[in-house]
Amino acid sequence: MTEKQQKILSSAQKLFALDGVAAVSTARIAKEAGVSEALIFRHFGNKQLLVNAVVKAGLSAKSSIINGALHSPDPVTLVYAVLSIPADVQDNYDLFLPWVSHLRAVRDYGMEISSDSFVRERLTWAVEEIGHGRPEAVAYTIERVLDQAVELGFTGEEDEANNLSLGLREMLINE
Repeated sequence: MTEKQQKILSSAQKLFALDGVAAVSTARIAKEAGVSEALIFRHFGNKQLLVNAVVKAGLSAKSSIINGALHSPDPVTLVYAVLSIPADVQDNYDLFLPWVSHLRAVRDYGMEISSDSFVRERLTWAVEEIGHGRPEAVAYTIERVLDQAVELGFTGEEDEANNLSLGLREMLINE
């Protein structure tokens, strides 16, 4: 990706995370990136293709953030680490920006929420080891609650994010 493409993508991520996809025009993205609107179309084709690039980059960022918590051989430690991620959002705004822009783009465009297969596999393993029935459904729930908590933390609702994470952690591992 060229420097200009990265500027456009970063600007789109920022604006989508703050205002949602529907509220952001390509003209506004161009202004934020310091480029012409025509350059957006030259590099990305149209707004939908730019949204697709934001979604892809966001999923990659999300996977990178979560992957650091997935290597514990202890299932309780793994679940605890994953559900502690939202506590880091406010101190790492730029790190979580692509993840949040991904969530908003997926929601605004009615796209299917995709998941990294390694993340899903490790969460399913941990839930099964802890002893819960329907580990795939519980792993899916962990991911969705994590998404919601990250988005809440990003928008300054740390107490809500914390309550979601702590509540699910309590239900799963009975701390």
